Amino acid sequence: QRIRERKLVNFIEWGPASIQVALSRKSPYVQTAHRVSGLMLASHTSIRHLFSRCLSQYDKLRKKQAFLDNYRKFPMFADNDLSEFDESRDIIESLVDEYKACESPDYIKWGMEDPDHLLTGEGNAAGLGDPKLAL
Repeated sequence: QRIRERKLVNFIEWGPASIQVALSRKSPYVQTAHRVSGLMLASHTSIRHLFSRCLSQYDKLRKKQAFLDNYRKFPMFADNDLSEFDESRDIIESLVDEYKACESPDYIKWGMEDPDHLLTGEGNAAGLGDPKLAL
């Protein structure tokens, strides 16, 4: 709570302001030159810029039909059905949209207002499946 109050880190408004810390003994198998060592695992919305760049590069390659002849050699793509690539592109684009929505204070309502924002089948960035398919 003090971290949020002192504005040391910018937290999302729709979630808890918490950082989980796990302390453990030094590993006898890893030699370090420093007294303290650590590892941070974090989820950050700025990864969407990397995904956007990948989409842009993919679109340029796809427009030129670059490298597709390598895939057409395989039976899965022999009939010139490259829909797997298109579906994968759509999933990444939806992921970028969701990361962008995560940055807004009304993210909790994001999928409820416009069902088109939800990813289908594979789940969304939060790991939740499509609620329309729920039993």
